Amino acid sequence: MNRLKRLATGAVAGALAVAMTLTSFAANITYTYNPGGVTNYIKTDSYKGYENFPCWIWYQGYCYYYDQNGNYLTNTTTPDGYTVDELGRWTVNGNPIHNGAGNYKMHTEDYNGKSDDEIWSLMKEKLIPVYQDAIISWDYDGPDASGKQIHIDQYSYGYGDDIVWTDNDTSTYGGYGETAVTHNDQRFGTFVTVAIGNYWSDYERKCKDSIDKAYYANKVDIKEKTIKAAIGDKIGTELFNYIKQHADKTIPDAEWNPNNEPDGIKPSALDFSAWQNRKTDYGKTFSIEVTGEGIKIKVYK
Repeated sequence: MNRLKRLATGAVAGALAVAMTLTSFAANITYTYNPGGVTNYIKTDSYKGYENFPCWIWYQGYCYYYDQNGNYLTNTTTPDGYTVDELGRWTVNGNPIHNGAGNYKMHTEDYNGKSDDEIWSLMKEKLIPVYQDAIISWDYDGPDASGKQIHIDQYSYGYGDDIVWTDNDTSTYGGYGETAVTHNDQRFGTFVTVAIGNYWSDYERKCKDSIDKAYYANKVDIKEKTIKAAIGDKIGTELFNYIKQHADKTIPDAEWNPNNEPDGIKPSALDFSAWQNRKTDYGKTFSIEVTGEGIKIKVYK
């Protein structure tokens, strides 16, 4: 059982009175790059345990054992001695173990009574550990589409005075991640702007590599925690659930997706009209904007 699996196990083992020895795991920082002293680009070893099959992968709250062929086992005992049910979920005493996904708390009541600067500091403080443990692949060394040898850096997360982000694949140290939160963005006149990309756990079904499966499966947790940290646990739960109920479905499209392949969140197909001029849990106004297949949550000052 991999170390990330043990982390969530620790949260439920006591309640289930499971006699298991469990240890927690946090990704180790392996490299930090700081161009111009403005923003830190940080690599971690969060991919450890997912480099090859077989491995355990958390998917929307439940843990699945993928065998050496990349297929998850069902209704059996895994080679490392754990039980999975007919749906493939890891179970203890017949009970599927859930890691709290969908009900994560970012404890945003901490923002109450705080100044804007204090709220931003707390928000960033809450998100950095989440992004540090995000499952990101290792660097790439090999040919590009034209056959030229290239090096591509994979950064787990980064932060600066007014930004925190996760998942940046770059060879030029430019741009920020698939999910990013910026503070005092003068382009939009916002307190914070949350940029959320289209990636969702359904893409896991398209992947053959273990690290890719784990990478996409992890996206739902990252986005849930980001949304809640930015606008509050209560209203964030409402928004996340709205996005999730649509993202979990494949949107039929005879022209662009005739084979009903996994399509991510697909924000362009969602109706966010009810998400304009809403209130965060800490009293600020926010609205949602869709650009292409990306979501922006704009929290105003």
